[in-house]
Amino acid sequence: MPSDSSSQPENDLLEVKGGLDILSTLREEFEQWVDEAQDKSKNEALTNVLAHIEVLEGQYRAREATLEKQAKTG
Repeated sequence: MPSDSSSQPENDLLEVKGGLDILSTLREEFEQWVDEAQDKSKNEALTNVLAHIEVLEGQYRAREATLEKQAKTG
């Protein structure tokens, strides 16, 4: 848990980094499940979920970059 003396952008940055960790783990698991899918419909559904996770990861990375700038400028 961030200390009370941390700035809001720093706290937000820590939360975004935690979210990225979770998304990364999910992406890795879904990549494995896509590889293991034995029929086309399962493969397609898992591929769609994986694509959604990748989009979310991209959004989180953009937010992370913004927050890192804010944290550096104070």
